[in-house]
Amino acid sequence: MDDVSEAADGDLQVNGEVVAGRPGGVQPIQAVQKAVAVLNLFTTQEPELTLGDIAERLDMSRATAHRYLITLRTTNLLAYEPSRGVYSLGVKTLDYAAVVHNSAKFASAFVRRAEPVLRRLSEETDYTAVASVWNGDSPVLVRIGTPVRRMVVIATMPLYSCLPVFDSAQGRVFLAFSEQARRVHASDPRLRELEPELELARRERFVSHDVTEDGGTTTMAVPVLVEDTLVGVIATLAFKTTVREPDRPLVRKALTQAATELSARISVDAT
Repeated sequence: MDDVSEAADGDLQVNGEVVAGRPGGVQPIQAVQKAVAVLNLFTTQEPELTLGDIAERLDMSRATAHRYLITLRTTNLLAYEPSRGVYSLGVKTLDYAAVVHNSAKFASAFVRRAEPVLRRLSEETDYTAVASVWNGDSPVLVRIGTPVRRMVVIATMPLYSCLPVFDSAQGRVFLAFSEQARRVHASDPRLRELEPELELARRERFVSHDVTEDGGTTTMAVPVLVEDTLVGVIATLAFKTTVREPDRPLVRKALTQAATELSARISVDAT
């Protein structure tokens, strides 16, 4: 039996070899693509379409288009009004919209509001300050604030870099506070091994992690919670040699205050 797995970059691997020449390494399912194409025709400008409209725009026969429409109606993704002969998005799409809205409204506010908070945090601690959000299977860096003389700390970590899940302070905060992060990595034995540290992180709302590579760095991170929901993580980064032990409690306090301020700003935006 072939050994099928997904590489870190999303490509499909079969027996250890990357399947090349396909989007994301996977051959798209054409029937699914066409069904999605039908749904994508409905917009705020055109919330209702006829069978003829859909068949013409997707360059398919009316019979083929009708089969897709029937299937989408049975799953409540489309609704049909017989008296006018028009289709519209069905009630099930309201569930999807609610999920996206509830998660996206906090995430977008977090990214928008983080920069000035990080800038003040960086000035106060004299360390690089960063913000990250969860991106499907790992944290991704979305905002950076840094004193000029410490720019070298993040020279190898540009904006929108994906961060390690298990071997970064930010990743461990997500594992501690995000059910989605734990679910994605539930089969990884490292999750169970880290559970005592994750439980401590949940109690203290703080994680510190040292990395020996690249001269050694220390990252301290805290969750940004809104209504007990994790919306992002903010952290400070510095060369390990520049972090004095007496400074750690002060940096932790500054991080906690910044997270509280950011949470309050996000809550205002979301109401």
